[in-house]
Amino acid sequence: MALDKERLKADLLTMMNSAKEQGWTAEQVATAMSGAIDRYTRDAEVLGVKVQGESREYAQSNKGRVQ
Repeated sequence: MALDKERLKADLLTMMNSAKEQGWTAEQVATAMSGAIDRYTRDAEVLGVKVQGESREYAQSNKGRVQ
């Protein structure tokens, strides 16, 4: 699946509203924000990578996820 920008936005808005309502410290905000960004990037699928050699390009067709 492609990166889900709307989910990231929703996670960040939830984090900011919780921080405001509950008076979070900067450490708590940073922890919640890094968690949202981590989920955003780990949900992406890697569809392929092109590797350029000296004389030709090597197409990679594997699919995978960031662990």
